Amino acid sequence: MASTNISSIANSLIHYSANDSARAIAFATFSSIAWYNAIELVILCFVTFKRWHGCYFWSLLVASFSIIPYCLGFILLFFPTGVTPYVCVTLIVISWSGMITGQSMVLWSRLHLLLRNTKVLWKVLWMIIIDAILLHITVAVLLFGAVGMPSGPFAHGYNIMERVQVVWFCIQELVISSIYVWEAIHLLRLRPGGQSRGILSQLLVINVIILFLDVAIVVIEYVGYYALQVMFKPVAYSIKLKLEYAILGKLISVARESWDDRELSHGGYGTNEASTLPSSQDMSSNFASRRHTQNQYTSQETSEVSKTHN
Repeated sequence: MASTNISSIANSLIHYSANDSARAIAFATFSSIAWYNAIELVILCFVTFKRWHGCYFWSLLVASFSIIPYCLGFILLFFPTGVTPYVCVTLIVISWSGMITGQSMVLWSRLHLLLRNTKVLWKVLWMIIIDAILLHITVAVLLFGAVGMPSGPFAHGYNIMERVQVVWFCIQELVISSIYVWEAIHLLRLRPGGQSRGILSQLLVINVIILFLDVAIVVIEYVGYYALQVMFKPVAYSIKLKLEYAILGKLISVARESWDDRELSHGGYGTNEASTLPSSQDMSSNFASRRHTQNQYTSQETSEVSKTHN
């Protein structure tokens, strides 16, 4: 009975049949890649940071780990495993929330490296929180409703909201990444030569790749390959999380150098601003000099990156 119900839900929501061998192979391939990347990311998260705290660390860890149950939930839903659909949907909803909003929090928590405007940082944070509450709860209710009535209004509502949330979260990450790219370009103008330019150029390329992956998810969704999209999504997010480690350590050095330059050119402007950043509670308060105050927020989450990135 459970297997029949799962099959009807899968067919109703994503028009997928476990008897489709081509899609079954695609599912197995994408889930294997996503799981491999997720396990590697979790291990990398623990060995990279010297101390396990801070918004950046926990966002990386939650987003990385959530990929594992997300893939598992869909595999149990798509194939006749005998697992009750409520278990499958619970795994999907919880891990989907952690993966999507976790990724946005990763982007936000490193935004301070380039952006000094605390008002913008707070607005971005509230955008993430409000979007998470509205979209995650709405989609979760519709998906659980579709479990009870696979061909009813809940399934129809889920099909609509699924497309809405894919685009909405894509726009959210686009906004955060655009702010990041804008500030990176600004730093390039301040430091037009040397190693900093090369590092910031790599940063721009990485953010373009992240944006491309987001757009790819939306395109796959809207061309009608929803079943493929739900398994490509964890692969895309695992790649985006891997890119976080590609340039992080070098970026910290560039940001600090740029802040020092700004302090010299503006007579110490903004020395108190760093202490008011949203997640500055976890930082140590024993920085005596003005230069240390400038770098205070950066030291909270990113100075703990080990020599792997230095």
